[in-house]
Amino acid sequence: MKTMSGASQQKLLELNRAFYATVAQAFDHTRGGPAVGWAQLAPYLPSPEPGARLRVLDAGCGNGRFARFLEQEAIDCDYLGIDGADALLARAATNTTGLASVRCRFVQADLSYPAWAAQLGLPAHSFDLIVCLAVLHHLPGLALRQKLLAELASLLAPDGVLILSNWQFLTSARFTEKLIDWERAGLCAADVEPGDALLPWRQGVEAVRYVHQIDEAEVNRLATLTGLAVRGHYYADGKEGNLNLYTILTRPGQN
Repeated sequence: MKTMSGASQQKLLELNRAFYATVAQAFDHTRGGPAVGWAQLAPYLPSPEPGARLRVLDAGCGNGRFARFLEQEAIDCDYLGIDGADALLARAATNTTGLASVRCRFVQADLSYPAWAAQLGLPAHSFDLIVCLAVLHHLPGLALRQKLLAELASLLAPDGVLILSNWQFLTSARFTEKLIDWERAGLCAADVEPGDALLPWRQGVEAVRYVHQIDEAEVNRLATLTGLAVRGHYYADGKEGNLNLYTILTRPGQN
């Protein structure tokens, strides 16, 4: 299987870091409420022990809207949001001020860096619920996506639940017609992996981002490689109603 070089990978990571630094304000304005697909998560959310609070990690939390979703669902929890974009973290802190059920803490960390969890001092198996929503598809290279998922798996409590969402942009003609040539990133098609793409952002400001189509087959493969079990998939969101693939992961043998 084709493997991306380290140099190409770094170019794409830098492209996305610049992208989120540029679009933070516009991104926040377009991500005010919960995604439609989150309404289907309720049956999968773990329940804390009586008198305890759910321990939640939002890996790639953006503007903190999943914390507001948990508040909307009246879930008592201690929530840690991690993101690499300082501008989005600042907005997340503002957006979650005054929540009653959700105690929020936000920390800056680049999830593409090795051992980010150890650097933050996060103990193994310390979260009941981990969400990684619209994040994996921004990581170039299967090996890097596997590394992040393995890191998240190491933080998952024995009876915990890990939820992913991944953008299915290649299934939509309105996105495939917008694909940008690799020369824009100083690369060519031979430098990247199947399913990789560049897409524009034209809401308020203009910018370019790297994305990768992670379908069910790749999610299943990543789960196997990281010792997790797929408990279910479903599709939701977007005008088409199927632009995000949601996946529920647990440890093998877990009820």
